[in-house]
Amino acid sequence: MAQAGWGAYEPERDTQGSTWAQERTERRDGALAAKAAFEARRREEADELRAELWLSAAPSRLIRAAADRAGLMPAQVLAQLAERVVVGEDGTVSVPPFMPSR
Repeated sequence: MAQAGWGAYEPERDTQGSTWAQERTERRDGALAAKAAFEARRREEADELRAELWLSAAPSRLIRAAADRAGLMPAQVLAQLAERVVVGEDGTVSVPPFMPSR
């Protein structure tokens, strides 16, 4: 500042400091946006259920056959089954008849 002849610090004349401040603001804004996006994804994922399912041979063949007829992957047929689950007042679980589709 003394070499530049400034009597006091003047931010508008400090190009390097202003550049650093702008970069710091941009990094902070980027970090806040990334955190917000992460939190939004986390809230959405909290409503999802991911499971690994092992079926015996007979049910597995039925699911594969239904998937082949519909042109789907077996996991897609299982997802459609899960979307249609009905839980009765007595706790019974059932799925009304439906045709798997794309």
